[in-house]
Amino acid sequence: MLYTKSTMATHRKMTGQIIGLLASGMMLGFVRDKHERRKLLEESDKIWMSLDRKQLYVILERLKLRGLIEFAKQGNKEKVRLTPRGKSQSLRHAFRTLKTSPKKKWDGKWRMVLFDIPEPKKKIRDALRRKLKELGFLEFQKSVFVFPYPAEDEINFVINFFDISEYVYYIEAPIRPDRDLRKHFGI
Repeated sequence: MLYTKSTMATHRKMTGQIIGLLASGMMLGFVRDKHERRKLLEESDKIWMSLDRKQLYVILERLKLRGLIEFAKQGNKEKVRLTPRGKSQSLRHAFRTLKTSPKKKWDGKWRMVLFDIPEPKKKIRDALRRKLKELGFLEFQKSVFVFPYPAEDEINFVINFFDISEYVYYIEAPIRPDRDLRKHFGI
């Protein structure tokens, strides 16, 4: 079969969607908010219903050959699950695409991420700073970042991804004066 650029792009997109669907169960463990959990399930349902079944089976077979998924018999049914390598790839993808979602109305609290990561973990510390800036946090001080909207789930995901829970704190509190912060975030 001859693949065009368009066909390859569609194939890549479907592969990402399939791995994303398989990882959704894993992601539910990181999400505390019931509305976010419902949203994740609804998005998964929407993707599942949009997949072309013929292409689905072809992609599943390729993912199996690449060692990203495995088929397991449970009773008379065959289940598909991510291998450790597939989970790792899925987590890296989720980390790269992680975003915060600003709310329409600000509740008056500031979300602060404070950290004191030791020098031997300098690369992780620098990667955490980059990720916080990418998520929209403002660097308040060298190890203190501020954001106006709830982001606990996203921060927990980042902390778990880097395995740095003993060095990072997430705090919700008012800050006074906050005029410059409000101006920065357009509140």
